[in-house]
Amino acid sequence: MEGLAQEFHKRLNRLWPVNLVILKENPKEIQRWVDQHQGRGLFLSLDPAGKTMDSNEFARWVTQSSQDLYLCAWGARGPLPGVDLPNSRKISLSPMTFSHELARVVLLEQLYRSGAILKGHPYPK
Repeated sequence: MEGLAQEFHKRLNRLWPVNLVILKENPKEIQRWVDQHQGRGLFLSLDPAGKTMDSNEFARWVTQSSQDLYLCAWGARGPLPGVDLPNSRKISLSPMTFSHELARVVLLEQLYRSGAILKGHPYPK
């Protein structure tokens, strides 16, 4: 699965720069990272109770802003207590629970699909 994530990350970087940051589930470390990036972009929190979107809606949402996007994936219970994401938007990849590895692949693929839609690339068809 890691190979698939790397492949979509590589493809995605051809469309726009994407940094993949993986932090341990440590509230203090995560909050420190959030605080360093606050005001520089938009936080998107993956949450089972979040809004569901189809690929086209996600593509419109992702590409409508020139701000940096910070996509945060959590454990099965959502954001850790003590972590405050300012002005975050919650979305759900599915009502099902995925492993972090699978969620990463799905998210990277959907980001790549969004870029391909924006560029008129035939991939999404």
